[in-house]
Amino acid sequence: MVSSRKAAPRSKAAARNTACLRRAAALAAVVAVGLLPAVVRANGTPVSVPWMPDAGSRQDLELLADEAGLPLPVMQWPLPSRAVGEALDALPAVLPPALAEARDRVRAALRRQDRAQLDVTVRPHRDGLAGFGDDATPGSSATLRSGVMDGPHLAAQLGLRVDPDPDVDGSGSLARLDDGALVAGGGGVQLQAWAHRNWWGPGWQTALALSNNAPALSGVGLQRSTAAPSQSPWFSWLGPWSAEGFVARSEGQTTPAYPFIVGARFDFKPFSHLEIGFERTAQWGGAGRKESLHSFLDLLLSRQTNADTVAQQANDPGNEMAGYDVRLTCPFGWRCAAYGQAIGEDMAGHLPSRFLGMVGGELWSEDGRRRLFVEGARTSAYRDWFGPALQYYAYRNYEYPSGYTDGGRWLGANVGPDTHIATVGWIDAETGTVLRASWARVGSRIGTYSPTTYDPRWSGPMAALSARRSFTWGPATWTPELDWYRVLGAEGRLVQWRAGLEMQLDLDDTAHAAQAGWTDFTGPGHVYGRALATAALIGGAALLDHPVDRWTAAHRRDTTSMALGRVGAALPFLEAGAAGWAWLGSSDAKAARVGRESVESVATALAAAEALKAVSRRARPDDGRGTDAFGRASFANSAFPSGHATMAWSLLTPVAESYDAPWLYGVAAITSVGRVVGRAHWLSDVVAGSALGWWIGDAFHRHDAGAGPGPSVAIGPHAVAVSVPFR
Repeated sequence: MVSSRKAAPRSKAAARNTACLRRAAALAAVVAVGLLPAVVRANGTPVSVPWMPDAGSRQDLELLADEAGLPLPVMQWPLPSRAVGEALDALPAVLPPALAEARDRVRAALRRQDRAQLDVTVRPHRDGLAGFGDDATPGSSATLRSGVMDGPHLAAQLGLRVDPDPDVDGSGSLARLDDGALVAGGGGVQLQAWAHRNWWGPGWQTALALSNNAPALSGVGLQRSTAAPSQSPWFSWLGPWSAEGFVARSEGQTTPAYPFIVGARFDFKPFSHLEIGFERTAQWGGAGRKESLHSFLDLLLSRQTNADTVAQQANDPGNEMAGYDVRLTCPFGWRCAAYGQAIGEDMAGHLPSRFLGMVGGELWSEDGRRRLFVEGARTSAYRDWFGPALQYYAYRNYEYPSGYTDGGRWLGANVGPDTHIATVGWIDAETGTVLRASWARVGSRIGTYSPTTYDPRWSGPMAALSARRSFTWGPATWTPELDWYRVLGAEGRLVQWRAGLEMQLDLDDTAHAAQAGWTDFTGPGHVYGRALATAALIGGAALLDHPVDRWTAAHRRDTTSMALGRVGAALPFLEAGAAGWAWLGSSDAKAARVGRESVESVATALAAAEALKAVSRRARPDDGRGTDAFGRASFANSAFPSGHATMAWSLLTPVAESYDAPWLYGVAAITSVGRVVGRAHWLSDVVAGSALGWWIGDAFHRHDAGAGPGPSVAIGPHAVAVSVPFR
């Protein structure tokens, strides 16, 4: 595992290693060898995307596990959403009121997982002492997540998050995949590619191996798709169990750059009141280090680890940690539980040694809503439980001097290494309230990697407070948050605080409500209402043309902007190909009809867009002629309206309306945004193109749906004729 350790200064990250995910995919199956044994009989549970509960939902699940015998491990997150739903369905139909309410709250949370959601957090770029369910990454952020598309053997969800870029001074931003997954499989096992955070352990404040402190990892691996007991007589004694193995890419390290994070975990409940977990994680590979299959097998088998000489260190395959978790519910119906976690930073006799440790206890109320926990952790490694601590040892390794980190933040405990911390916390599941108070002696910066082995300003006695409360107002859920801590370091007192506000908006509900309001004003036959609304949208966008272009000009060379521009330009043509295939090649009558609607819609919309381009002849932003340069560009280079945006919205609108999938408008919006950030169009160009495409796509869908006479397309040997009735 690890041997002599010494941290090294961290410099700005190098260019990302584009081959990482390809190598990860090739190794994912190897990680899971022996983890998901074939001797367990498959029960045919469909695959599903991973689900991470918030603090209130986890409290409800633990209540159901402790008092109703919920057949589900509760120390490993995320778990497949269907595994959680299946466990809820296995409970008795009639439960005491408190337990029935807890089950209903979890089911509602699972339904929210299936829906498109926008999550926006506004707060200063400062750290807080985050616990389970918190967003630990400092600064404001925005996350857009699609709804779930699932079937017996395939499930998918797309999530994109925008954060401040830690490598850029000022207003730089960084977009990354987050809270999404692509899952395939069957027979009780699912192969998944995902971007999310993990929480491995029974603690509420601290998880020593994997926590929510770092940005989302992007990985591939295998996970059991159910948590039900095995049907094999040889393994039924395990009770409910879960297992997972993965290989993920990390970022932010420099020496070596972009190593992999390898993880494996196995949880089981042999008795209803006892849960046991085994886990193992490792840093492996990276720029300049061995990434061969032989090196990976050495890592799995712990060969050539714990090097003592420089020559031996060259063959050390990685930086490993492994350990144990346990959670025990009190007997005699007492409403309490005890838990602990021990993670070894080294190895002795092929078993973990030199442990980091965490212990805790929890009580809950009779009505099941509230939970009180007391937890203590030490993140220094110890030769034995009662001996002296090994300073500058935990989360560090001679081969990975940037530490056990992702994005410059600790992957394990958010207090970092060499810290003793005690926390008292209170959770109210019904109101979404979480309160925590902590006392500690910290040895490193909270949350982030420290490049020095001793940072006197950030090391010393600490007190910390954290508070959150959720409420619903209008169509959104709002969560004000407050974090504060004070460290009495050798160089004086350091105080950090942050106040923030998180908004979660269900886009499916909002889209349906907006569509209802729009229909009231601009429904079938309301041509003037639609024209007025469209003109207002384009006029409002025109007022923002110049400031938006000024921002895009400053960021057009950013990786995110360039990627959005390329993806946005390519998507309409992929969508057109899919629509044509559905029309001409699909055996499903509805899919063929919708494909035809999309093809007719895009043909009509492009004809209308080209006619408007010929009239407007507006110069593009790159021409440098300003926002009012109409009539000053050639027809071939005319900007108004955006043809790509017109294509995307006209193609996807019939599909979104036919299948009641408003999240598809978000896919069309990717093209619209891409054309703006790539400076191919002004904002008002893409708004006009989007409105034109939506209007025509909606008209073709309504015509086919029997809403009255609508447009039609006639294709002849020498011409294409479009007929549009007006009412």
